[in-house]
Amino acid sequence: MALRSPSAAQIRNALQVGFAGFLAGGLFLFAGTDATRVDAFYLAYGVARSLLPTPEASLKAARARVIGTVFGGFVVVLLLQSVSNWLAVGIGYVLIKLVGRRLGFDQATLTNAVIMAVLLVAVPDYQAMGGLYVLYRSLWHLAGLMIGMAIERLFWFTPLLKRLQHSESDLIQRLDDLLGEGPAQRHQELIKAYAAHCTLRTLVLSSDQAHKLTTPDSQERQEWLEQAVRHGVALQRVPKELEAIDSEGCGEALHQLKSCGGSA
Repeated sequence: MALRSPSAAQIRNALQVGFAGFLAGGLFLFAGTDATRVDAFYLAYGVARSLLPTPEASLKAARARVIGTVFGGFVVVLLLQSVSNWLAVGIGYVLIKLVGRRLGFDQATLTNAVIMAVLLVAVPDYQAMGGLYVLYRSLWHLAGLMIGMAIERLFWFTPLLKRLQHSESDLIQRLDDLLGEGPAQRHQELIKAYAAHCTLRTLVLSSDQAHKLTTPDSQERQEWLEQAVRHGVALQRVPKELEAIDSEGCGEALHQLKSCGGSA
């Protein structure tokens, strides 16, 4: 299987992680002998978890990590006051699940909370530190997250609406290539690209820029894009005798799309 060359996004993300890791290492050295190797791990892990493929994914992972760590630690530290053995993990697990779900925490947050519960009981040094361990771990991890997200927004940051417009342009290019080169068995790639586009559109609609997508022109653009993608997918799956129908439909939808105003 031939190796693919890294995309521009992958190269950009690697540079962001490298630079953020360099700053995190400098911060660790600046902390001096008071910082331990475990602190360095949480700092570096925070950087890694804050530089995911999209800023939205980074923020979601960071929130789950910090809230889960603090929540799980709080529950188990309280339990350890009365239960000083592995029962604390079992009781803590049940409490974390029940209370966490009642508070509306997602699965990633609850998973981080359970991990904290296990660590506090499984490692004697952590158990002896109790609440201080939760505090130190949270602060070091938060420092790494903040470094990573700061680098993400300072270097090569693309606003959400701009990414949506790039996504639309990419879909249009894929469909133009499909019509120009003839059907190829890449309908799964087209479906995934359109699904990612719809996810971006949903994020924009929940942001302060939602008004740019609720105009009649923008809604019409989305309708024509969806129709073009449907024909593009069908064009690669129908019998050869029917390809002309979807090819014509896709071409007409693209023509209408390109003549529309509004934002992606």
